[in-house]
Amino acid sequence: MNQFSRFLLVGIANTALGYAVIFACMYLAGLSPELSNAAGYTVGLLASYFLNRHFTFRSAQRRSTEFVRFALVFLTAYTANLAVLIVLVHALAVHAGLSQVIAGVIYIGTAYLLNKHYVFRSSEAS
Repeated sequence: MNQFSRFLLVGIANTALGYAVIFACMYLAGLSPELSNAAGYTVGLLASYFLNRHFTFRSAQRRSTEFVRFALVFLTAYTANLAVLIVLVHALAVHAGLSQVIAGVIYIGTAYLLNKHYVFRSSEAS
């Protein structure tokens, strides 16, 4: 399995875990949607970092520095995603569902490239 395929697999697992936490917090623990969302994204961010570190990029770098870079990449990719979504929906009047898919592709591409070349750059690529 190549590196990008592993990255996508981690993303799928991470998304499932994040939504499981969000819905468990909302419907089992009775937390607000906002707190549930924050909990889900926090768990997802941590799981994504560790899975990408060990499974996707097989990194041996210092965790503290690497995690800060990982969080910055997350914020950068999310910002690119949100910007594309806003432009597509509000400036270009593209259907919201299609806009989400296109913005998601931007997120995946941005996150993969920045993780590969910035966060886990000295990792051994498979």
